Order: sequence, then structure tokens, then C-alpha cells
Amino acid sequence: MGSLFVEFLDEEFEVVDGEAFTFGRDARLVVDAANPRLHRVLGAFMQHGDLWMLHNVGRNLPMSVSDGCSRTDLAPGGVLTLLSEEFTVSFQAGTARYSLSVAQRDAVGPLGMNPIVTDTMDIAAPDLNPEQRLLVTALAEPLLTDDGDWPASMPSNREVAERLGWSAAKLNRKLDYLCRRLAEHGIEGVAGDSGKRATVRRIRAVEYLVGRRVLTVEDLDRLPPRGRRRGSGSDG
Repeated sequence: MGSLFVEFLDEEFEVVDGEAFTFGRDARLVVDAANPRLHRVLGAFMQHGDLWMLHNVGRNLPMSVSDGCSRTDLAPGGVLTLLSEEFTVSFQAGTARYSLSVAQRDAVGPLGMNPIVTDTMDIAAPDLNPEQRLLVTALAEPLLTDDGDWPASMPSNREVAERLGWSAAKLNRKLDYLCRRLAEHGIEGVAGDSGKRATVRRIRAVEYLVGRRVLTVEDLDRLPPRGRRRGSGSDG
């Protein structure tokens, strides 16, 4: 697990493995003690397993995370897995706008919330066929329902396969194919193998498709209720 470096107004803070780092009007990083519209604690960087996460603990102030090419909005109560090596966290309280510069060192390596925009064009997200949509929706259910434990709450491949009535081989084959398609569309961090890297690519694929609104909460209606297996149909 690497360190996280947070810079604000030319002052740098190092966040090490095993601790949380808060920022706001009255937090470890005091952003602006004189702004009553800024929450006492607006956000917190925290470790989960081998990943760093950002939690918007405020009641009504959104924030955005940008790596210079892509941007993710984080609503109050939301949690975002931080996969970029360098990024900016921005938020506004009243008329004042603030930005934190953040960098990871020796953390998840070359994976990341990587650029999804080229110098000349915005890379379009691929369309999903019905089974791909069902698969990713099942993985993304905790994220779509604002589960505060995301990504730890993401179901395993085995749990998803059982819920959909698929064999493990069918699910793994379809997930591998979908990740290859995303990689072909220029989305980095979705090609992986076993262990931690496979977990990271699932998180990356789900967060990308939800962030691009390829999936929305309406897709949850497609899922079978928990505990009830969906008819497996063909294994193709």
C-alpha cells in the first residue's frame, strides 16, 4: 500500500497506510475556517484493502474528481475508489471554490482512473447487449444504490453467477469479453488477470459504465430478486 499526498495552498500532507485524512472547515486539513458554508468535515481520504477511497461525508456539497482528462462527480454521501496516480478534488461552498491536488505513490501502479478522452475526440462508451447489461448491473447494484461500503460491497463473480442462474464459466467469459471491449475503446485499467488486478478491473469497468451513465438506477429493475435464480438459458 502506497502513500497519498494531498496538497493545498502549497502545503503538502502525506497520508499513510492505515489512517484517514479529513478536510473541511474544521478537519485535519483546514481548507477555510472562516467560511460558514463549508462543512466542518466535507471529505475524507481513507484506505480500503489495497486501494485509496474518497468519501464525501458532507450533507449537501458535491465535489468532483478530475485527472485532467476525465471527471467524476461525487454527491454527498458518495464514495469513490481512487485509481488515478494524480488528480484534483474540487468543491464549492458559497461563492468560494477550492481545489486539492492529490497524488498516489507506489500504490496501484499503472492502473488508474485513466484518461477516457484523446487529444481530438471523446471516446464513446460501447453499447451493452442485454446479458452484458444484466451482468454489469448485478456487479454495480451497491454503487447504483449508494451503498456506503462500495467497492467492498461489490458482489463476487460467484454470487452474481448464482443470482443470474449462469455457470461460472459463462460469467467469466462474458466479463472477459466486456473488459476487452472496454480496453479496445481506450479505457485503461480493465485488462487484468487473477487476484488483486482482476478485482481492480471489475471496479474500474463498473465505475466507468456507471459514471458514463451507460447504466442507471432504472437498470436495477432487470435484476432477479436476491435468492431467486434467473433462468440460465443458453450458455453462450
